[in-house]
Amino acid sequence: MTTTTDISDLIPEEAALVRRMLQEIALYPQIREPMLRFLLAEDFPALVALVRENSDNIRLILERLSVVEEAVVRTDRAVRVLQGQVGALRGTSYEDRCREQIAAVLDGYLARAVPADRERINTLLVNARHAGQITRAELIDGYNADIIARAMDDDAETVILAVVEVSVTFNRQDLEIAARRAELIGRIAGAPTAAYLATQHDWPDAMNIAAADLDVTIISYPLDDFAEY
Repeated sequence: MTTTTDISDLIPEEAALVRRMLQEIALYPQIREPMLRFLLAEDFPALVALVRENSDNIRLILERLSVVEEAVVRTDRAVRVLQGQVGALRGTSYEDRCREQIAAVLDGYLARAVPADRERINTLLVNARHAGQITRAELIDGYNADIIARAMDDDAETVILAVVEVSVTFNRQDLEIAARRAELIGRIAGAPTAAYLATQHDWPDAMNIAAADLDVTIISYPLDDFAEY
């Protein structure tokens, strides 16, 4: 009677190597099919013999593969972090420029706009929070508004506030944030307030529909020195 060698003939350390090899094979489609044909064929005992005879070398190869895989994961993580930092810096720089040029950003929407007194608005937010008129989340939301500007109406009698969210690229969530913060600021300031979103890129028609639904005005405000981004 012929005895067929299988994985049960291996000592635990050798069996673990076989399982690890099978796991690695599953990760690479280009070698998965031919290796599976080999493993399912009558030559499977040859794999057992191969592991037994070369266990040290196989273990070394797999250990090196693990090091490479870990390095790739670390590199990928570092790239994502760097991309996030660049994106944050890019957004912050664009926001700063919009704040500095708020009269130009709002030109055609509000006349003679200037940055609002954020200290006064923050005080109003704090007072409203202490009076139980707003929640802690609303307090933080108000503090986080990108730009708050003030302008006068055509008769120069009524102060109008503008809450401007700034986003290099944006989605519906940014529009919702702009609408929510404008409502909050208008409520605690007791002044008519409009919501805007300033961006430097084109946007799909669907964003116009969403903006209209949320009563947010999208402003295209490109900056030439941001072209390299």
